[in-house]
Amino acid sequence: MTVVRRTGGDRRRVKRRWGTKPPSTYNPRVDSTTALWAALVVGVLTGLAPVGTAEATALAAGALPSWSLRATTLAVFTLGHVAGKMLWFWLGTCESRVTWPRLRRGLDRARTLASNYPTVGTGVMFTSAVISLPPFQLMASAAGMVGTPWPTFFVIAFVGRLIRFAAIASVPDLVGL
Repeated sequence: MTVVRRTGGDRRRVKRRWGTKPPSTYNPRVDSTTALWAALVVGVLTGLAPVGTAEATALAAGALPSWSLRATTLAVFTLGHVAGKMLWFWLGTCESRVTWPRLRRGLDRARTLASNYPTVGTGVMFTSAVISLPPFQLMASAAGMVGTPWPTFFVIAFVGRLIRFAAIASVPDLVGL
């Protein structure tokens, strides 16, 4: 089949090699894989930032058309977010060696929080993960300061943040978007 293409005013005849129709450029598997990798990277970045856009990202994930893609994206985003918060947990475990002034100020606030909750129970961690009171970034550092085992912190943070992000992601369905 011969096709006439116009480029810059001249006409060229180009022979297609694929028959009468061009191959489809849409591949849902590639698009969902890209969405999941993007969710993981954005999750890690929002977990690292002291104040981030995690809630806005969860809201945007709630607008995805496929329910299964939405649920998987939220789970992967939450996994990345909690992995980013593990840095704050690790900074809490070695807080006496941190000298950078900006990090030092955040860790001093976390130290105050840890002194208010010396055992940092799982209930306080879970509450912080779901409603962010006390702020979750400070709670992550405080949990590291008081010696909470990292698997315990990770599981509680993941479940709490998944509940939070799922509730936020359900807003588009509730308002009919």
